[in-house]
Amino acid sequence: MLFHTILTFYRSLARHRLYAALNVFGLAFGIAVFLVLTLVVHYENGFDRWIPNAANIYRLDTVRFAPGQARQESDSVTFVALDPLRADYPQIEAGTRMMDSPEPVSAGRTIDSETVTYVDPNFLDVIGFPLLSGERHQVLSAPTSIVITESIALKYFGTTQALGRSLDVNHDGTKRSYTVSGVLKDLPHDTTFVLHLLVPLTPALEEGRTAFQRWGSSSGSIFLRFRDQADAKAVAAGLRDFVARRAAGAGEDKEGTHPEEHVALSLVNLPDAHFHDVVVNGIVPGVDRRIVLSLGLVGVLALVMAAINYINLATARSGLRAREVALRKVMGATRRMLMVQFLGEAVALVSLAALVGLALAEAAIPLLNSLGGWAVAIDYRRIVPLLLLLVVIVGLGAGIYPSTLLAAYRPAAVLASARTPTGGRAGIRLRNLLVLVQFVSAIAFAICTLVIDAQASFLRSADRGFDRQGLIIVEGTQSSELLARQNVIMDALRRVPGVVAATLSDREPDSSSTSVTGVGKPGLLGRAPDLILETIGRDYDRTYGTRLVAGRKFDDAHRLDDIGGQPMEGRILSTILNERAVATLGFRDAGDALGKSIGWNGRRGKITLQVIGVRGDVRFMSPREPVAPQFYLYDTHAIDSAQAAIRFSGVPRAEMMRRLQAAWRSVVPDTPFVAKTADDRLGDFYRPDQQRARLFSAGAVLAIAIACVGLYGLASFNTARRVKEIGIRKVLGASTRDVLLLLVGQFIRPVLIANLIAWPIAWMAMRAWLAGFDQRIALSPGYFIAATVAALAISILTVLGQAWRVARAEPGRALRYE
Repeated sequence: MLFHTILTFYRSLARHRLYAALNVFGLAFGIAVFLVLTLVVHYENGFDRWIPNAANIYRLDTVRFAPGQARQESDSVTFVALDPLRADYPQIEAGTRMMDSPEPVSAGRTIDSETVTYVDPNFLDVIGFPLLSGERHQVLSAPTSIVITESIALKYFGTTQALGRSLDVNHDGTKRSYTVSGVLKDLPHDTTFVLHLLVPLTPALEEGRTAFQRWGSSSGSIFLRFRDQADAKAVAAGLRDFVARRAAGAGEDKEGTHPEEHVALSLVNLPDAHFHDVVVNGIVPGVDRRIVLSLGLVGVLALVMAAINYINLATARSGLRAREVALRKVMGATRRMLMVQFLGEAVALVSLAALVGLALAEAAIPLLNSLGGWAVAIDYRRIVPLLLLLVVIVGLGAGIYPSTLLAAYRPAAVLASARTPTGGRAGIRLRNLLVLVQFVSAIAFAICTLVIDAQASFLRSADRGFDRQGLIIVEGTQSSELLARQNVIMDALRRVPGVVAATLSDREPDSSSTSVTGVGKPGLLGRAPDLILETIGRDYDRTYGTRLVAGRKFDDAHRLDDIGGQPMEGRILSTILNERAVATLGFRDAGDALGKSIGWNGRRGKITLQVIGVRGDVRFMSPREPVAPQFYLYDTHAIDSAQAAIRFSGVPRAEMMRRLQAAWRSVVPDTPFVAKTADDRLGDFYRPDQQRARLFSAGAVLAIAIACVGLYGLASFNTARRVKEIGIRKVLGASTRDVLLLLVGQFIRPVLIANLIAWPIAWMAMRAWLAGFDQRIALSPGYFIAATVAALAISILTVLGQAWRVARAEPGRALRYE
């Protein structure tokens, strides 16, 4: 009996190879997309979950709010909060701090700039990163100990057997020698932490850092470990009162206001940190959870569309097996036996498609990783059980209706009929409805893809307020060790052939380090709004290519323009505002702000600033964030925490980097030369949307392809069944054109209706997505029309071949069909 069933199944596939191929490969594509995107969702949701006890570890974040500005969350908090937190909340089992700092690191002749992470000695006890060598509880106990990763060990020593070796770290101009006490395993890709070297955060390193003792400042990151999540929720609920109680007790901050008036604290569970979009301090920026959810939904959608294809084709061709069912019933087969047989065939077909889909997924993963920037891999221990479950669910779910339909045929009616049954109008309507559902999904997806791709293209060329082409940022000049030699270094860099202009500033592209201070217009009610302070040097506008909206630039001919390294208290200083600051301070326009005086709440008292110019808004950060209001000061003496910007022309980038490095080493040979182009520094802000656009484009093509596979199969089957009808129409005078329009129109009608449903769905989805960008495109009707035209064109091409073959058939041959 089993052998006979298998043989019948094989003969059914062999007799109708086209439908079998369409079913297998349609399902295979759907299963492949589902598997791949399931792996992506699992990868994104798996960040930091591999860390022991990750569910009970929380990061303490700072939330800042100021008049006229958006709420901003940062993973950098004041270190002064840790001890009071532990004292006030016994639920905290342990707390630890970490602070990243770029430092020159050397071992022998190897010297480079590395991100050194200063941590408390209990850091590896709180966050259990895997050690390759060293004793976890002892590796950071000595002030001169250092823990490095495998990669750093190989880079500086050529081996991972690095215990006892020495590394020199130049911190704030002081070179300290450290002994390697432990080697960390390189962290996996699914982690939010970026760690290379761990150094104990000692009192000697903390000494003199006012940011470590002042509320409202940004010191670094704090992580807290709790017994369970209930304790964490209890502490989180009390953080508002904690800040008010502890910060108020600390007195007023530098702006004359209590920190609790503009700063709050929040807790973020470690596994959720990956989805938290914050100002970064040593941790990778957050991923939009909605995008990950969308990818998961796309995977489910692809699988559902493939299953719909199967149902559509199976019900369409069910009439071809009607006589087989009738004969089996005459020979004694029961309805239950037939349903089991057809369900078994469906599961067998899905099993074959699953194997093909798994092979397609394996082949697609390298391309997917390059498109999306992931490190996804197939773990067969997890994927095989999922695949088996998928086979059962899809096989039974997609096969239940066709098997019920087949098993319900009545032998007498089928055997007495001159033609095979079609399922009647109900069957035709069901198949049209399924095609409609497929194309609604495919067209909505295509519209979303066009909008996402257009937004990504727009961001690549959008005006950022400065010219990023031919701009290099040199990252070493912010070191306090080089503060006294800034002008010497800049003179050397300016003399390099090909350099057009060079400047210094304490804010640059992709700089999350900003100085925020209160600046008020006389007569402005309420607390002075917070503005970003940027101190700039000579040739700033020429180097960055910024635009002056009104007034004049800073120059050396005006005595009040230059701070000159002198105390600012009691002086009247010139300033330039950006356009956003003009609106924030309540001026009518740029012209109205010129010549006006504003008050700056400096650390040691108020300073009067006179507005001499208004500069166009400069976007150094993400296009999702609105440009912050800011004011500029001019200093030709030395700028603390400044980095150099170099404008070059007429020289290839690699050659210019080589020339700048040579000039740098001629002045400061012991400090590594680190430089990036402005495009490279801004890449992290724009790369995710570009990768997402490519991924969604690939997904849209697959979605439309799966829908067209179903449409092609349905068209092939229906046109074959209407051969006699077409012959009669042609005998009665219908032309080939008339028949062609009849057939194509029948199959295109569901596609046209699908557009009417897909448009509002896509419009609502893209309107919500674009709202997350400060710089964004308009939601033009062109994207909707383009997707509709593309879907119609592809649909027509899909069915045209079948319709043309039938429409061109000779009436006599058509009437002799069957």
